[in-house]
Amino acid sequence: MTTQVQVSAYISNETKILFEDFSKRSGQKKGFIIEQALMHYINAQRELPADIIIPASLTVSKEVFDNVIMADREPTEALRKLMNED
Repeated sequence: MTTQVQVSAYISNETKILFEDFSKRSGQKKGFIIEQALMHYINAQRELPADIIIPASLTVSKEVFDNVIMADREPTEALRKLMNED
């Protein structure tokens, strides 16, 4: 049997709620979920080119945010097609 160690981390309250809900609904133990998620993340970081990994969140400056929000852009044809699919 593999030796186990305990790790500790701070997460947001929202993530904690989602995590606990997922654990209950799936019937999987929290330790198993965490280990699988860490292994998935580590393997992806090791095996995939960095430019194709999409971060879970994106942080931009207020200036960039304001520019994106205030931009008056028409949706692309690809976006229109995507939004009209059933």
